[in-house]
Amino acid sequence: MTSSELALAGEFPAATRQQWEELAGEVPSSTTYDGITRAPLYTADDVPAARGPVRHSTRWDVRQRHLTPDRAAVLDDLDNGVTSLWLAGLPAGALSELLRDIDAPVVLDAGAGTRACAEVLLEIPGARGNLGADPIGWRARSGTEQDLADAVDLAVRVARDFPLLRGITVDALPYHEAGGSDAQELGCGIATAVAYLRALTAAGLDVDAAAAQLEFRYAAGVDQFLTIAKFRAARRLWARITEVSGATPVGGQLHAVTSPAMLTRRDPYVNMLRGTVACFAAGVGGADAITVLPFDSAVGLPDPLGRRIARNTQSILLEESTVGNVVDPAGESWYVERLTDDLAHAAWSWFTEIERAGGMPAALDSGLIADRLAETWRARKENLAAGVDKITGVTEFPDPDFKPLLRPPAPTQPSGGLPRVRYAEEFE
Repeated sequence: MTSSELALAGEFPAATRQQWEELAGEVPSSTTYDGITRAPLYTADDVPAARGPVRHSTRWDVRQRHLTPDRAAVLDDLDNGVTSLWLAGLPAGALSELLRDIDAPVVLDAGAGTRACAEVLLEIPGARGNLGADPIGWRARSGTEQDLADAVDLAVRVARDFPLLRGITVDALPYHEAGGSDAQELGCGIATAVAYLRALTAAGLDVDAAAAQLEFRYAAGVDQFLTIAKFRAARRLWARITEVSGATPVGGQLHAVTSPAMLTRRDPYVNMLRGTVACFAAGVGGADAITVLPFDSAVGLPDPLGRRIARNTQSILLEESTVGNVVDPAGESWYVERLTDDLAHAAWSWFTEIERAGGMPAALDSGLIADRLAETWRARKENLAAGVDKITGVTEFPDPDFKPLLRPPAPTQPSGGLPRVRYAEEFE
């Protein structure tokens, strides 16, 4: 007989919330960088009435990032569990040979070279994936303005003639990598998406067709429950945007990337643990595609071991732990439902502030985005310095015998826009 049944039978009285709160009183509350309080105790009374959509497929797409045109590495990944390719920063001239006879979805991330790379992918019969046009994200990353009309032209062309492709990626990683909070990243993401939605509908697409051209990219961090809530909130936010825009409410296509900012150069093997937690949380949160960055990514160009561990992390979670076999496994958790709702409201508040400032491009140009992200980064640095935020292997439990890894340098990243930070950088 359960405790509830015993209570109903009169064996002993049911515990009150006050009694539970007294028992949990020694566990302190905590506050996120978005000002959200995480209490030690939640009940059904804390669950919001509204819930967003969830991903209904039982698996996610295992997406590996490649920074160089190494065909052998690409084939090795595809032979060992990877189901799509994220090609970042590769020149158009390298794509034809790299993708020869490869039957897998391809997501481009070419920055200023988007048009040239897109034309190569569009020439491949039956091409699947995303052309990766993202002029607003490129402006945030590089400080260089890119023609929005060019991205719109590509997306309209794809919508009409290439049913297996998307045209635009809403990459929110620049805001995360600048030290921003989860709500700031989400708010910047949906503000960017709204700017693209307006441009695409102005170019003649209906709202449903325009929304279908977008894929979102967000960071998955080592805070398990906050990451779960983040991806659930992301789906809810975009469903609300599409609903008020007159489209069929959809949660959007979500690509999770294990946080570049959380990676360490000191004792980088601990990054395997961070990547595992982040991947698990993104999968539970409902990401449609996940990229686990190799554990040595912060050191330089990942080696074959780094790539193998990255893809095997996902294989184990999918095939052995069967994380992808349950739809919304965190749903109905009083804690996760409350955290999702609070995070969605915080992100919506930031999004509406960006809209009042004239939209995402104007907010970038005015310095609003940079200033607000910098405030959060200063708060993070203070917490790291005070030991409130801890980095295993760096600020706590450091290995005194650690020997630095040697890796070839990774390709140069764009500069001139928002800063790129790593949480451990000042301790290394």
